[in-house]
Amino acid sequence: MPSWNDLGAAFSTLREIDVAAIREESERPVLIACLGEQPALARAVGLLSRSEGQRYGPVGLNPLIIATLAELRRGGLGGERGETLRRADLLLIMLDSREPISAHSAAALKLLADLAMPTVIILTYAQNAPLALDDPSRTLSTAHAIALPDPDAPQAADLLADAIFERLPSELHMAAARRLPGLRSGYARQIINTTSFSNATYALASALPEQVPIFNLPFAAADMLVLTKNQAMLVYKLALAYGAPPDFQARIREVLPVLGGAFVWRQLARTLVGLIPVWGIVPKVAIAYAGTYSTGMVAWRWFESGELLSGVRLKEITDEALRTGRERAMTLVASARERGSEVSGGIVEQLGRRVRSILPRGK
Repeated sequence: MPSWNDLGAAFSTLREIDVAAIREESERPVLIACLGEQPALARAVGLLSRSEGQRYGPVGLNPLIIATLAELRRGGLGGERGETLRRADLLLIMLDSREPISAHSAAALKLLADLAMPTVIILTYAQNAPLALDDPSRTLSTAHAIALPDPDAPQAADLLADAIFERLPSELHMAAARRLPGLRSGYARQIINTTSFSNATYALASALPEQVPIFNLPFAAADMLVLTKNQAMLVYKLALAYGAPPDFQARIREVLPVLGGAFVWRQLARTLVGLIPVWGIVPKVAIAYAGTYSTGMVAWRWFESGELLSGVRLKEITDEALRTGRERAMTLVASARERGSEVSGGIVEQLGRRVRSILPRGK
C-alpha cells in the first residue's frame, strides 16, 4: 500500500498540472447536426443522450442540432437553419437501411453534400457499411459510413461514439462527452488506451539513458514525474468527461487512492528494472503501460457509477494489462531497434565516406 508520503508527493505533483487548460478543453463549444429520417433519427438522439446508471447527467448546453431530412428539403439551407448547420463541427446522418431513400430525402442529402463538411452516415439494420452509398445519395459517398446492425444492442452507443470521434476534431472529444453521456464510455476507452500507449512509449524513450550508471538516477526521477502527471491528467479528463464538477481540489481528494496506487506501480518498476541492465527495458515498458491502464480503469468506474473495483477484479484488469503491455513493449522495442540500426548504419556509412574523402587515394 502507498504511504502517506507517497500520497503527499502525488498531491504535490497534481498541483503542478495546468488544470485550467484541461478545464477549458472540457468547456469548448461543440455542435453536432443530427439529421435523418424517423425512427432512426430518434434512436440516435436517444443513444447519444442516454445517461442511465451514470453518476452525472449531461453538463452544459445540448450540442445537438436535430432535424429530419424532410424538414431540410422543405426549408432549404438558407436563413438561420442553414447558418446553424454551417457552424456545426460534424454532420451525423441517420438512415434506415431497410427503407429506400425517398426523392425528398435524396434532395436533402444533395444539399448536405454541397456543404462539404465532416460527415458520418450511420446505416441502421445494415450488416456492412458500403464503400459508396447507392444512388441517389452518392453525392455523400466520401462521408464516413458505418453499419449499426442493431441500434438496441448494448454496444450500439459505443459503435456510434467511435464513428463520431473518428470525424470530430480531437480537441472537441472531451467537451462532446461531457455534454452527451452516450459518448462517455467510448471516450474513456479511447483516452485510456492512448495515454497507456503514450506512457509506454515514454518509458521506452527514457529507458536507454537509465542504463548508463551516471545517468540512471536523474532519469528515474524524471520518469516518475512524467508518468505521474500523465496519469493525473488522465484521471482528471475522465472526471470532466463524465460530468463531474470541475473543482480540482475536490477531484484530487477523490482520486488520491487511485494515484497512490499508481505510485506503487512506479516503485515496482524502479525496483525491478530501474538500475539493471538492458534486458529490463521490456518489463519497464510493460509496467508503465499496465499501471496507466489500471489507473484509468479504476477512475473510469468511479466517475461513471461510483463503483470501487474489487481486489479480484482489479487483479484481473492488471494481469490482462500486463499481458497487453508486454506485447506493446516487445513491438516498441523491436521497432526502436530497427530504427536504431537504420540510423547507426547511416551514420557509419556517412563516416566512411567522410574518411575516404580525406585520405590520400592510391594510384
